[in-house]
Amino acid sequence: MLTLAATAIGVLEGLVPRPLPFLKPGLANVATVAGIVRFGPGMGLRINLLRSVGAALFLGTIATPTFVLSLAGGMASALVMGLARRFFSVTGLSLAGSLASMAAQLAAAGVLLPGLPVGRLVVPAAAWGTLSGVATGLAAAFLIGRGFPRLGADGVDSMDPPA
Repeated sequence: MLTLAATAIGVLEGLVPRPLPFLKPGLANVATVAGIVRFGPGMGLRINLLRSVGAALFLGTIATPTFVLSLAGGMASALVMGLARRFFSVTGLSLAGSLASMAAQLAAAGVLLPGLPVGRLVVPAAAWGTLSGVATGLAAAFLIGRGFPRLGADGVDSMDPPA
């Protein structure tokens, strides 16, 4: 359910016009943050990998630079959040993941587009990463505090009411 939610939100975010491919709200990461907090780093990596592939298949961006940026950002984000989960709050975790995603996407963009002025994009990317990371972290903390994802007898997000 977390992967499905992340993919659906990722697809919706992919349909919103933006000036640069990596400037998305990042709300799909609410599911990733919740997965890492509840189930550990492996779950975050799985969610982000499957979300990147699923959204790219749906949007028709598989095997494009957009997919490479998404995959690089998602994997970096999940790795950093997985390593930092014992040291930060949910919002801090999201912020760290967002900044790691921005850094990985800028690095990947620099490789894919050799003439790209990556140095000029660092400050706007860091500002956007901070803003979106905090917003996503606050949303994740709110939902986690209310039992998301719910763990029922049948697994994550089962139909069992919370105890």
